[in-house]
Amino acid sequence: MLSTASCFPRNITLNIYFIRHAESEFNVSGIVQGHLDADLSPNGLDQAKSLAKHLKDIKFEYCYTSDLIRASKTADYVIEINQNKECIKYSKEKLLRERNFGEAQGQKKSFMIEKSLESNVKFEDYVPKGAESRQDIIERWRLFLKKLCNEMSGNTANEIFIMVVSHGAFMRESIKSMLREYNCDFKYDLNELEKSAPNTSVTQFRVNLSVKSKNEWSINFIEFESFCNKNHLENISETFCDL
Repeated sequence: MLSTASCFPRNITLNIYFIRHAESEFNVSGIVQGHLDADLSPNGLDQAKSLAKHLKDIKFEYCYTSDLIRASKTADYVIEINQNKECIKYSKEKLLRERNFGEAQGQKKSFMIEKSLESNVKFEDYVPKGAESRQDIIERWRLFLKKLCNEMSGNTANEIFIMVVSHGAFMRESIKSMLREYNCDFKYDLNELEKSAPNTSVTQFRVNLSVKSKNEWSINFIEFESFCNKNHLENISETFCDL
C-alpha cells in the first residue's frame, strides 16, 4: 500500500453535486424560512424520491448537508437507494444553512418587499433586522469550501464524488462567489444566477485541486457540468419560493 506521503504532489478532481432541498411546507405557504425548520411537503417527498432515482447510480463517497430538516431529509432519500450507500460518509453542516433572514423569518415574502420599499432599498439588497447579509453567507461558503478541500487533500483517490445539499439563497451566492474568485468554465446564462434554484435541482461542477501536502492545496479551475438541472422533475409540480 502507498503511504500518504508518497501521494504528493498531485491533482484531485472533486465531483460536486450541489443540490437544493425538496419543497417544504413553508415553500408551499410562501413563508420566509431562513433558519426556521419546516418538513417536506407531500409534493416535496415526491421530488426527493425522483431525485434519488436520478442520482442512484452516482457513486457518492461523501454527503454534506445543511442540518435543517428540509435539506437533511432530502439527502436521506438520495442516500437510501444509492448504489454506494453503505460507504457514504455523512455529515450535517451548519455552514450550509440557508441565509438567516432575521425578523423576516416566519413572515410572508411580501413582508420583506414592504420593508425594502420603506427603506428605499432594492429588494435583493435589503437586509432585515437581525439577518445575515449576502456577504455573510459568502463567508460561510468560503469556510465550508476550505474545510472540504482540507479534508479531501488527505484522500488518496484521484477522483471523489460528493453530494452537497443546501438552500436556494445560499446556493445562489455561493455559485456567484466561485465565478468571481476562481477560474471557472461556466457555459450558462449569467442572468439565471439571479434566480433561485428550483427545489431538488442539481448543479454539478468539478473542482480541480492541486495538492502539495495534506491541508496545503490550491484550486486550479472549476468546471460546471450542469446548472439547476431539474429534468428529473418532469410531471412533478414546483413551487417557486426561494427563501
